[in-house]
Amino acid sequence: MYWFAVYVFAVYCFTSVHLKQIPSYIPICKRDQSTIDDCVRHSIEALRPRLAAGLPELEVPGIDPFYIPELKAPGNNPVNVAGKDLRVTGVGNFTIKSLSVDLDTLTIKVRLRVPKLHIDGAYKIDAQILGLPLRGEGNLKIEAVKCDADVVIFTEIYEQNGVEYLRFTKLDDNINIKDYSIRVDGLFNGDQALGDATNAALNQNRGDFIKVLKPTIEKTVSDLLLEISNKVVDGIAYDEVLPKP
Repeated sequence: MYWFAVYVFAVYCFTSVHLKQIPSYIPICKRDQSTIDDCVRHSIEALRPRLAAGLPELEVPGIDPFYIPELKAPGNNPVNVAGKDLRVTGVGNFTIKSLSVDLDTLTIKVRLRVPKLHIDGAYKIDAQILGLPLRGEGNLKIEAVKCDADVVIFTEIYEQNGVEYLRFTKLDDNINIKDYSIRVDGLFNGDQALGDATNAALNQNRGDFIKVLKPTIEKTVSDLLLEISNKVVDGIAYDEVLPKP
């Protein structure tokens, strides 16, 4: 959820600069603190219908569905869990609760809500979670509702050959999921009884379970979106991304 903020902001910047003729539905945002918040928010809302399928002419991938090639636990995480080829749907129905851009510190703060998310893909796990020994690999499905995220995006200006450029440096986030359900197949070498009992336990303790997985999800998606977003704005002069008034 939270990764979507930096992605959309990068798409906006890229679209505003690289289209030969800027469409009327994309206002040009000036480097003016008094107008930047409303302008960027309006631009993102204007892009919404096109974001689901992506912008193939600009080589910008779609966000609904959004694909995560691989999800792995950080090196210092005791939970040995991994996901692969994850397909996330529902992101296109996002709502921007608030958005602010501080031009002095180049900090972007966004509060988002996605009403419902569906995730499916492959997983592999060998860990002790909530007192349960979880081992196996197979398919997983997750249905989540009321996914809220507060994210702070840090950027910086760097100079190259006398020209200033923009890049994203860091993401801080706080994610809250109102409720969800999960189903994992293939636990305990496909033992149906153990698998069903474990899935029931995971759903009964879903609040604690999501806390365990949260660092893995945040780290993987943050790294992925930071890389994608920096590729989008790479080589674009800061004066082009946000021109002076």
